[in-house]
Amino acid sequence: ELAVVRDVAAALAEHTDLQEILDTATQQLVARMGLRAAALRLLDEDTGVLKMASVANLSKEYLDKGQILAMDSPIDQNALAGQTVYIEDLRTDPRVFHKQKAREEGLFSGLVTGVSSGGKRLGVLRAYTGRRHVFSEYEVSLLEAIASQVATAIVNARLRRDMAQAEKVERQIKLAADVQRRMIPASPPSTPAYEFGCIYEPSSELGGDFYDFIRFDNGDVGLVISDVVGKGFPASLMMASVRSALRSHARRVTDITEIISSVNNRLEHDTLPHEFATAFYAELSADGRRMKYCNAGHEPMLLLRGGVVKELDVGGLALGIVEHAKYESAEVLLEPGDVLMTCTDGVLEALDYDGQAFGRPRLHQSLRLHGAMPADVPIQMAAKQMLWDVRRFSGLVAPGDDLTLVMVRVREGAAGPSSKA
Repeated sequence: ELAVVRDVAAALAEHTDLQEILDTATQQLVARMGLRAAALRLLDEDTGVLKMASVANLSKEYLDKGQILAMDSPIDQNALAGQTVYIEDLRTDPRVFHKQKAREEGLFSGLVTGVSSGGKRLGVLRAYTGRRHVFSEYEVSLLEAIASQVATAIVNARLRRDMAQAEKVERQIKLAADVQRRMIPASPPSTPAYEFGCIYEPSSELGGDFYDFIRFDNGDVGLVISDVVGKGFPASLMMASVRSALRSHARRVTDITEIISSVNNRLEHDTLPHEFATAFYAELSADGRRMKYCNAGHEPMLLLRGGVVKELDVGGLALGIVEHAKYESAEVLLEPGDVLMTCTDGVLEALDYDGQAFGRPRLHQSLRLHGAMPADVPIQMAAKQMLWDVRRFSGLVAPGDDLTLVMVRVREGAAGPSSKA
């Protein structure tokens, strides 16, 4: 018996494809036990159906007899419970559903045992003879041993399949993440009137945050920061949609509220009710004197001037919630040395060990401290210091959301009149 089990195990080990393993198992069973036929049914946990997975020496007509629900079959219920069930005559036993089919197929006696691994029920293995037969203890033990080998092979094959699928998904995620990161500016624009500092740290491979800059022909600069609800593929696709829609409309439309309204209508039309995005869009004049903006449900942009922080929050609802929503815009007169800062809620909602959020008061304090750095210190350094404030607050608590932060410092000097071409 041990030699036979060893040979069967070796035969199964030659294959990695699950179907080849199952077919080898039924063929080996017929050959080793001198059977008329054999069948292996696997249990569908969702439906409770024992689906035919592999057969040896059974006709198509016999296989077309219909599906079997485990709960309706006493034989299979006992086998799945750990018993090995003997059927003296398949043609007359009241527990057998398709007696006439068994007669036509030339099947007489049967032996059914469960296929399980680690307490998990996988299916049943059936052995059929062509004449009346009483299975010996050796044959019963051999069938159970082969069923155990089949269970191990099935589990291993499924693990290999799942690992291969997981690796494929992982590759797709990495490719998608690479595409998404290319949508984030490699470096901020260089202009005579403004200096930019940017931080982008997604909490996973695929994030829902983004920021972007749009250069206009007259030297004006469009700035957008957005936070898409959710994570993973859906959020990344929605992020790309918001970015492309805003870029498209910003280059064709001069009114900021019309730009945001158009993006909102497109998003509301293309998304599900629970999908939306917040966004803050601003246009900085080339001369460094003015900024027009609209806040679509996003955290207010902060303006630091003379040690005082002001919140810029004129706008309307988040994008994608209500079609034809109304939006307002505002204009801010800028002065040399002004520092503007905008971020996503991953910064404000960063938690410490006690579950306390970083919050707006700490954000304002951090901006007042680091936004006051001398003009000869790059504003990127101030952005990094603000990020470190968040990290020091959170300690070793893993970030639960993407962290995105953009700072703007108004330089000295002017460049002339500004109007979008």
